[in-house]
Amino acid sequence: MRNDKAHFVAFVGVMFALMFVLFMLEGALSITVGISTCLLSLPVAIALSIYGDWKKSFIGGTLLGVCSCIFCLIFGMVVYANPLICILPRFFIGITAYWIHYGLSKLLKNVRNKYVREMLPAAIGAVVGTITNTVLYIFALNIFAGGDAMGALTQLLGVVVAIYFPIEVVASFILVPMYVIALKKVSGRYVEKQKKDNEKDGEVTPSIEG
Repeated sequence: MRNDKAHFVAFVGVMFALMFVLFMLEGALSITVGISTCLLSLPVAIALSIYGDWKKSFIGGTLLGVCSCIFCLIFGMVVYANPLICILPRFFIGITAYWIHYGLSKLLKNVRNKYVREMLPAAIGAVVGTITNTVLYIFALNIFAGGDAMGALTQLLGVVVAIYFPIEVVASFILVPMYVIALKKVSGRYVEKQKKDNEKDGEVTPSIEG
């Protein structure tokens, strides 16, 4: 059990580092070419949330929010660095995506087509997670970002929703199912290795997915 927990903590650390690097890359694009979208980091966050069990469904979105908070603090974007704006709304990204994915997986489990049975639930869950991110993030901005900043934010959000949101939806729909498959394979290989190692030692270690 301790090996499982240690692996999971290490895995989360690696995913956090990956998301932060992707978030920094997205931030660099926003500064240089004016493209401000979670095109790369959001699909990773959603995939991390839905590939396992419901107890871990909040992790991906929370890590994304922490990355956003750190990024905003580094670049002096004080309004956006408020945890109530950049972390709290994203806590729910993986939760909504997970349950949509879970429900559709149960509903379509007997469908013969592999894409419909396995990838479509993840893709639709990803779209729901992306919508959750945008809606709750804008909602949090309107509540917690008061003062003169609201006028500029309203104009900015109009552009974000009209241009960047559709890009994020398409990216999540395409990328998340592939990321989920990759994460399951990585976890599966680890579980099998642990079972073989424990069989040699005469022990049994439960799956990290349980």
